[in-house]
Amino acid sequence: MQITANVGAHMKPLAEYPQIDADAALADVFAMLKQRYDAALQFRSVLVFDRQKRLVGKISLHDLLEIMLPDYLTHRPANMECTDNDLESLAHLWQDDSAEDVLKVARQRVGDHVRPAAAPLKPDDPLTLALYRFANSDFNTIPVAENGKIIGVLRIVDVLAAVAATIHPH
Repeated sequence: MQITANVGAHMKPLAEYPQIDADAALADVFAMLKQRYDAALQFRSVLVFDRQKRLVGKISLHDLLEIMLPDYLTHRPANMECTDNDLESLAHLWQDDSAEDVLKVARQRVGDHVRPAAAPLKPDDPLTLALYRFANSDFNTIPVAENGKIIGVLRIVDVLAAVAATIHPH
């Protein structure tokens, strides 16, 4: 489909998109993503819902990796005089403890690490509105809602596929 379609024509239905409860452990996110990668259904984020099935936000693959890092690799003290290369070299020091540290972090609650999701689009919104919103934000996904309920997700790759189909229709 081309870019002249609406959001609903390009979105992934919510049932097909990875989602998790905010009270779940980070290990559950990794289990879900591993299953999806093994099944060749690759997603770059997971939607996070509360117990009432309201969207709380999302957690991305990048977020998951950043969460795994020890504080000394993510938060440089203000009085520390070093470059990013110096900080990166500390990653070698983490090698011996990394497996144990990652297993500890994996027990943490998803909701403690969730990031806000983009404001939802409606299924009948023009795809050009989604293109505009993606181009002017750092979001790679936008939830799609109908009557206040999330029904799907539009991904930036879906919009780019529509642009490519418009440029190269055959």
